[in-house]
Amino acid sequence: MPNTVVQTTLHGDATSRELTRLIHIISDGSEETNLVIYDNSAIIGNVAKGSLLSVKAHGLSPAGVCRLNWDQTTVFKAVSFNPMNGVDLCFEEFGGIKNPAGTGATGDLTLTTLGLAAGDEFFILITVRP
Repeated sequence: MPNTVVQTTLHGDATSRELTRLIHIISDGSEETNLVIYDNSAIIGNVAKGSLLSVKAHGLSPAGVCRLNWDQTTVFKAVSFNPMNGVDLCFEEFGGIKNPAGTGATGDLTLTTLGLAAGDEFFILITVRP
């Protein structure tokens, strides 16, 4: 049985200055690899741009490490964190963690996890500027 993943856009669309998404994961003990949590093509088309403005996360059990990456041929790691520690990261002061738009860039922001155990549950709240 795969992890239970529910993704919801709380605010924003293709015409908005910012987009806020909530990701809720309950693990079955398997990992997520390159799970798209921000689909750039659905928002602004095939333009590899965007900035990660903030990340908030909270784990309800000892969840492993989460990595947010900008998708491209050579993965660009945006940020890593353990949601169990209660995460509140804001990058707006300097314009966010920008998509580097390298070779093969899609503009998507992906999630990869490490060390999840069955029953681990966590929430991630991201704000992206398309």
